[in-house]
Amino acid sequence: MDFDATAVERELRARQQALHGRLAALSAPPERAAELGFGKRIGDGTTEAVARLTDVGVGRGLEITEARIARALAKLQEGSYGRCDTCGAPIAPGRLRAAPESALCIECARAR
Repeated sequence: MDFDATAVERELRARQQALHGRLAALSAPPERAAELGFGKRIGDGTTEAVARLTDVGVGRGLEITEARIARALAKLQEGSYGRCDTCGAPIAPGRLRAAPESALCIECARAR
């Protein structure tokens, strides 16, 4: 596989740092939590509750991406970056350019 390991690591670490920032922002307590009640202004409380549920879903997705980035960084260190974790086949260069955190080839990713 022909790739610049230093450039890939730099890209993965930049993505990892950005994810940490987004996760930190999502885990911060809501600003208006103390003001909300479910009395006359139920709409405000419902909107806030739905927004928090959405944030939880987004956070889970970010955590999954963070784990994929950590795996890709480990693969760089062990020398298996660019090879599928499941079947061992090379991962398409286009896939790695688009998603450098990929640890599965397209076929194995589809099978999951």
